[in-house]
Amino acid sequence: MHSFEALADLCFPPSCLGCGISLQQSSVLFCDSCLVKIKFISEPYCPCCGILFSSGENHLCALCLKKSWNFTKARSVFVYNDTAAKAILGLKFGGRKAALKTFRKFKEQCSPCRDLVIPDSIIPVPLHSNRLRQRGFNQSLLLARAFYPEEKEKIKKTALKRRRDTISQTGLDGSSRRKNMRDAFLVQKEADVYGKKIVLVDDVFTTGTTVNECARALKQAGAAQVDVLTLARVAKNW
Repeated sequence: MHSFEALADLCFPPSCLGCGISLQQSSVLFCDSCLVKIKFISEPYCPCCGILFSSGENHLCALCLKKSWNFTKARSVFVYNDTAAKAILGLKFGGRKAALKTFRKFKEQCSPCRDLVIPDSIIPVPLHSNRLRQRGFNQSLLLARAFYPEEKEKIKKTALKRRRDTISQTGLDGSSRRKNMRDAFLVQKEADVYGKKIVLVDDVFTTGTTVNECARALKQAGAAQVDVLTLARVAKNW
């Protein structure tokens, strides 16, 4: 650990995001008791959208049998539950950027994530400029850098732009989410995506609306393939 991080941990002891007890390092999100509540995604799962099944073998889920996505496949590291939500909120609003080291380790241990295409470009889902100013950083960009530490030159943080400041998706049903995100993204003119294999990075896959709209813009701009990588995946399809 860098000396600055060690000093910060000494002066401002990090706490478990699950139960609040003190931890030794800020890069650790949970105590052992809370860590076991994180449900990592492994087989069986849908090979298209990546949703986790409780039993059986890998197979297309009911949604993917009838729906045509703009991305090729989506993978997530763990299921979005109360404990996972606290980890993501800690990153987005609690300033726990040191936790990215933990997320990187989680992703490296995620066997379904190894299905993802070897990317020519890695593109984070963008925030609108208004929200970026408020928050000070784009959590999807931070995740992209954490997930691909040896391929930072492939990360194209400005390739996609959010056309408008869409309302928060929290609390919206599937239909409202799709309406909210319709044509919300565009590919920047200077972005070189034609013929490229792309991994799109976001924090949570809920209905897939956001990443699907991003993938649609990228495919319309000539991308050869778009795969999706998110930190968490909601455990049901909408």
